[in-house]
Amino acid sequence: MEPTSACSELLLLVKRVHLAVRRAYDTAFAAHGITGPQAQALRAIWQHHAIEQRTLHEQLGVTSPTLTGIVDGLVERNLVMRQVSADDARVKQLVLTAHGRAVSEALAALMPRMEAQIIAGFSATEQALLCDWLGRVACNLDAVVEHMPH
Repeated sequence: MEPTSACSELLLLVKRVHLAVRRAYDTAFAAHGITGPQAQALRAIWQHHAIEQRTLHEQLGVTSPTLTGIVDGLVERNLVMRQVSADDARVKQLVLTAHGRAVSEALAALMPRMEAQIIAGFSATEQALLCDWLGRVACNLDAVVEHMPH
């Protein structure tokens, strides 16, 4: 297969995998009344116990208005609350409510099953190779972006 054709097929497969993973996770998250981006935010808050919105913004890599919408949705569902930082009254931190902790724990219990399904049928060696290859593709794409004029 010529490089362009192989690359086109690879890109189509990566997109197909991305869409399939998103669909599977969105379906699982919908059972808890949240979206994929909201689940990502909950996970980050759960892992840190309290996190500044600025730090969450950096971790999720979304625009400020998008993050505000995500956080507002979590606050409206009583999953997260904003509180003033004990270290700096100018800083707001995001913390989970009791309901938010329960949902986060349910999602955390769900993740190993989802991950096991994604890699079903792959040996440990194949999993390592796939991770290596996809990591290299990501690095190649990062290099392309870094060298593009802004």
